[in-house]
Amino acid sequence: MRRFVFVLLLLTMTLVSLDIGPLSAQQRMHTVRGGQSLARIAQRYGVRISDLAAVNGLATGAALRAGQELTIPEAGVAYVQRGQTLSDLARHAGCSVGDIMRLNRLRDGRSLRVGQRIVLPGYEPPRGGRGRNADQPRWGRTRNPGVVNFYRVATRQRTRIRLVDPRGRASRAAIRRISEVMRPRDARRSERFPTPPSRLVEVIARISDHFGGRTVQVISGFRHAGGYTRETSQHTSGHAMDIHIDGVPNTELRDYVRTFDRVGVGYYPRSSFVHIDVRQRGAYWVDWSRPGEPPQFQRRGEAPPSDVVGAERESAGEGGDDETVVDAPPVDEPDGETAP
Repeated sequence: MRRFVFVLLLLTMTLVSLDIGPLSAQQRMHTVRGGQSLARIAQRYGVRISDLAAVNGLATGAALRAGQELTIPEAGVAYVQRGQTLSDLARHAGCSVGDIMRLNRLRDGRSLRVGQRIVLPGYEPPRGGRGRNADQPRWGRTRNPGVVNFYRVATRQRTRIRLVDPRGRASRAAIRRISEVMRPRDARRSERFPTPPSRLVEVIARISDHFGGRTVQVISGFRHAGGYTRETSQHTSGHAMDIHIDGVPNTELRDYVRTFDRVGVGYYPRSSFVHIDVRQRGAYWVDWSRPGEPPQFQRRGEAPPSDVVGAERESAGEGGDDETVVDAPPVDEPDGETAP
């Protein structure tokens, strides 16, 4: 009997170290490997960098050592940072203060404490003591995989398009229809624009499915060069979209898309969207500019602008790559064909 108990205990310890099996989100642990950062680990588990740091008592820019054990926080939960308010949490979660108060049964005016666990909209508690697995997606299942509901903010138009077939491949018809969604607001009907690559269409379909089929708000698609839009911008070639997902924090959208290969991701903490494009090599940048302002990039390892405080600082994490990646060459892909 003692031998059986010992074997069972050893098996349980093995499952924990491998991060597999029916473990709750609170029980998950990660052993740091050489070269790993908080950002990479947070990206792997789909959690915010600030929450991963907070639950382990670390600063967001802390260096990690190989063999270090980290607790992985629950997805859909925030941990209060020093100086954070309910308004800060609501703004970064894309919801109202009232939503957070109701979910967490908070009284009006109640102060928050550092490290306090706050449930956010979209959170799904573990069922029956078991953590969420692949059959229990956090954001729910989309009823029609590959079908995307678009809302073009500039024109206030809503469009429903089947972007991909059951194999995840974009059709020529879908590419033509999404081209209409990407047109500038002031475009003439006779004006022609570059055809978006099928891989961009397929990426948007994957994003929509991942977030339960929620409406994709298109802030910007094709743009003419001029102003702060360079001729080499991915927008001028039809390879980029600036989007927001209804009810999904931009930090969540950003972290999910960063798991894709050969995709450019731009995070704009002071704007309402996440930039997504397809390219030959993956890239990520952080731009602190507000709408209508010149770019204000935060490179990896650099501090954010001096006027950035509290939750804004936490949301940007360690910064991005050099700003030259913003204008990297687009993917060379035949129209209507999937890149190999």
